Amino acid sequence: MSQAKKQSESATGVSNPAYDAMTVLTNKLQSIAVLEQYKQDAQGDQELLQCFEQIQERERADVDQLRGLVAQRLQQ
Repeated sequence: MSQAKKQSESATGVSNPAYDAMTVLTNKLQSIAVLEQYKQDAQGDQELLQCFEQIQERERADVDQLRGLVAQRLQQ
């Protein structure tokens, strides 16, 4: 592990893998929120609306998985 990573972990008290997982989780949550707006914009275009809904559902599944992984790593 590089010196910079060790220093970062030491300073924050959070491992880099846990931090990375939290960052991905945050990005997924932001995506879900943005897709809500996009779904409103897509009203009247059923095909596009369904596409956004499907993407949002996959993002929610990813969030569920990541929440558990992050929680485990923060307890370590």
